[in-house]
Amino acid sequence: MKKYILVSFLITGCASPAFLNQPTRDVNIADSTFRVYMRSGTSDVEAHRISFEMLPSRVRTYARAHTAITQATGCHVVDGSLEGDQAIVRASVDCVLQ
Repeated sequence: MKKYILVSFLITGCASPAFLNQPTRDVNIADSTFRVYMRSGTSDVEAHRISFEMLPSRVRTYARAHTAITQATGCHVVDGSLEGDQAIVRASVDCVLQ
């Protein structure tokens, strides 16, 4: 069981291939820390929760990821674009990222 937990932590720390070598910004929201990956030339972002939390709520994680994305990008999250889970949240923003 411990092996599976370790593997899950290692996996959640990796950016998706589309976001490798792209700008990132770490943002703290309440008790959560997110690394926000911004794909240059697009409006695509990923927020990876990099803080350890016992049984994080999906609703709370989405709300915090939404705020983290807004702070990291300076753009608004497109309504209905949040998707993912308690570790990685993907979204679109209303601007093209540099």
